[in-house]
Amino acid sequence: MTTNRKHVYHSRRDSVLLNRLRIGHSRLTHSFLLSGDDLPECGTCQCPLTVKHILVECVDLKDVRNKHFVASSIKDLFDNIEAHKIIDFIKETRFYKQL
Repeated sequence: MTTNRKHVYHSRRDSVLLNRLRIGHSRLTHSFLLSGDDLPECGTCQCPLTVKHILVECVDLKDVRNKHFVASSIKDLFDNIEAHKIIDFIKETRFYKQL
């Protein structure tokens, strides 16, 4: 199978971030497990703050998300969206340093 995706080279930080997002684990969403803090919550939706919520569900991020990509699921996102668009979304939403 041949893909038409351009090979884009990312910084090490971007590569680490993409892998964290792909597996659904990040400092922001999972550090509570080690720190003993409460499960983080989305300030807008009042639901658990997860990678999936940030990338495909949160209504507060919908306009920014639609500016960079449209995906119906995490699988759809990582199968069909170029990595730099995901990184750009994360940077614009100011989650880059938190994840």
